[in-house]
Amino acid sequence: MQKKLFILAVCFVTAILPCIGKPKVWIISDMTDKTLPGGNKEGTINDPDDISAMAGYLLMANEFETLGIVVGSTHRKEHATTPNQAQWANTYFGQAYAKDLPGLKTLGDYPARIPFIQSSIKESAERFNPNREYDSLKPYPSIAALFQALEKEDGTVNVLCWGSLTEPAILVNHCLNHGRDDLLKKTRFIAHWTNSSLHQGTPEHPEHVANCREDAKACAYLKAMAKVGLVDYRECGAIGQHGIVSGAPKGKAYYDQFHTSALGTIFVEGKFVFNGVDHSDSATYWTLLGDWGVKLDDITSTGTNDPETERANEAKFKARSHDIHNELLRRSNAAGIAHSPALHD
Repeated sequence: MQKKLFILAVCFVTAILPCIGKPKVWIISDMTDKTLPGGNKEGTINDPDDISAMAGYLLMANEFETLGIVVGSTHRKEHATTPNQAQWANTYFGQAYAKDLPGLKTLGDYPARIPFIQSSIKESAERFNPNREYDSLKPYPSIAALFQALEKEDGTVNVLCWGSLTEPAILVNHCLNHGRDDLLKKTRFIAHWTNSSLHQGTPEHPEHVANCREDAKACAYLKAMAKVGLVDYRECGAIGQHGIVSGAPKGKAYYDQFHTSALGTIFVEGKFVFNGVDHSDSATYWTLLGDWGVKLDDITSTGTNDPETERANEAKFKARSHDIHNELLRRSNAAGIAHSPALHD
């Protein structure tokens, strides 16, 4: 009898194992090549903080199943004539990742490569129109690629939103207009700082923050859909900036240690300000991992982010920020070992 129960238990565990896996991730970022001159305070077209956040993500890439990464999802009109940003990202990050991969593989099962896609709105600077029905995704290859990924995948797909919300809003509009609620039920949006009562925004107008002003109609539309339960939208608020970044180790001496690897170097040099690295968008994936201070259950699925919740989550990330950075440093060091000159002496 005990033998039969054991066999049944083994069969049961084997049956459910395929359901237990790495979080499936799709990233939509406004990141672009920071050597392209622009008018912001960094002298770039887009804020380079996403570059540091992406380097951190790639150091953590064995923790996720990456389905796609969209870059250049921005409304900056200067990008109408700039080079293809997927080509830039595939070279810039791709070469660094390939160089570090042998060392990273000592830590776990990292994918062989992670390809990037250029956003459909990069050249047009299009903003979401809530009065329009987006019947066809043909003009939007990057959104169509996400739609196709949703059709293919069985489990939840986590869409990390690091900037503009026009692409997610078009996807939701298209799915609702075509009766594809089934796809929305397996989509979870995790957004960085499109709402904050504490930073930039106010309790009366938490939407008055940079990422929401960027395309306010898309932002309002997604949150309205989340409020009535049509989509799962987790709003991080400013907990990346005022938790992970503010609570981080400070000083050049600490961050110089990251220069041992190619991805570590990009992490540090993407946006190094105020004696630290600005990678605030990373709050989306640290929250998804759930073991680093803030968990998905700490954030509602209705697009809201009240002051008490944001303040509590900010404190949780701040308390674990040194652990987060030390984990990135550990991985950077492992990545650098494979191409360390000392290793080949």
